[in-house]
Amino acid sequence: MPKTKTPKRWTVLAWIAGDNNLDSYGLNDIKEMKRIGSTKDVDVVVQFDRRGNGKTYRYHLKKGTPLASDVVDTLGETDTGDPAVATDFFTWGIRTYPSEKVLAVIWNHGSGIDEADVYARARNSGIRIERRARARPNIRPRSQARAIVTSGFGRSLFGTTLDSAIRLRAIAYDDYNRDFLDNAELKRVLVNVVKQAKRPIDVLGFDACLMNMVEVAYQLRGLVGHIVASEAVEPGDGWPYEKVIGDLAAKPSADGATVARSIVKRYLASYPSSEEVTDSAVDVSRVQVLAQAVDNLAAACIPTLQAPSEADAFGRSVRTAQRFDMKDYVDLGALCNQLILRSPRPAVQQAAQQVLTNLQGPQPFVIAEGHKGKTVAGATGTAIYFPLVGDVTVNYGKLDFAKSTRWGQLITAYGQ
Repeated sequence: MPKTKTPKRWTVLAWIAGDNNLDSYGLNDIKEMKRIGSTKDVDVVVQFDRRGNGKTYRYHLKKGTPLASDVVDTLGETDTGDPAVATDFFTWGIRTYPSEKVLAVIWNHGSGIDEADVYARARNSGIRIERRARARPNIRPRSQARAIVTSGFGRSLFGTTLDSAIRLRAIAYDDYNRDFLDNAELKRVLVNVVKQAKRPIDVLGFDACLMNMVEVAYQLRGLVGHIVASEAVEPGDGWPYEKVIGDLAAKPSADGATVARSIVKRYLASYPSSEEVTDSAVDVSRVQVLAQAVDNLAAACIPTLQAPSEADAFGRSVRTAQRFDMKDYVDLGALCNQLILRSPRPAVQQAAQQVLTNLQGPQPFVIAEGHKGKTVAGATGTAIYFPLVGDVTVNYGKLDFAKSTRWGQLITAYGQ
């Protein structure tokens, strides 16, 4: 336990869901964090559910110490797919290591809003996903897991059909307990944390794949200040934690926006030009205004689907805009650029331009963005769900974003 309750400037709370095939990478990232460790202004705290040993450790990380000496609690086996486990860690961390600001990191597999049960499909198909691997008949590297999976699971927001392999789902997968944390549960975790802590999370980072989506940010509105995440699949090494924590230690007076921008810069710099990577930071306080603009865009686009020439222009926009490893996720800015270019209807062009203004204008939703590689060259910072025809059976209405906008109606109209 810490010797003092005097608030520091920042607390980093990293929830490493490592009871899966990413266990060794979690340990490596902890070692990266320890190269800086906690300082007089920054506490670095980790909960690490390890694979196979039935134990979960809480660490207060320090520089130059054996990792075992940094253990402040041992919990036994925990289920990282249980919202109560995540809630307990974040509320405990905020209470035990008080600070002016909090950077919370959720570390694991990710799949945006697509939450089909990867474990059932993996067992049935014999496919194994490894974070860093050479593709072989029954193994897919994390950065190349591309298949579209399953339907019929009650917890998933939508289902798909099985193609050639298994891809990564949702967030915080636990192989031992065969569970995962879906987006509704993630919101419930943060609602409870914010309620108990009486404060929002300043920066929420997803060291996970495919999590920078408008729908995810909207789900978490009012609970976090800024989100840092990737639109695409992350390479195996994830975040450069030594640099991220080093920046905090060097400038602990930085606000949430500055820290979020710094993480994006460090992430992009940590990968060579040969990697296909994206990273971006968004201002969640702007997501409500963005959602209204997207709703207006949907309203302008729906009538165009009744006229063959306009429907063709819309379809070309949908098909040619930047997409990612989950092909049902389209970059929102890229889609708007295509609509401005192709749609003959001024109302659509104006609505698309308004979305772009909200994304990138004087008060932007996307406050930092970077990408490398030809396959993500059109990335602008945040994705949105828009399946290609026939790809997905949608139950989109469970999302807060779908309840608040006509985007789901546009998707349905386009698929008819």
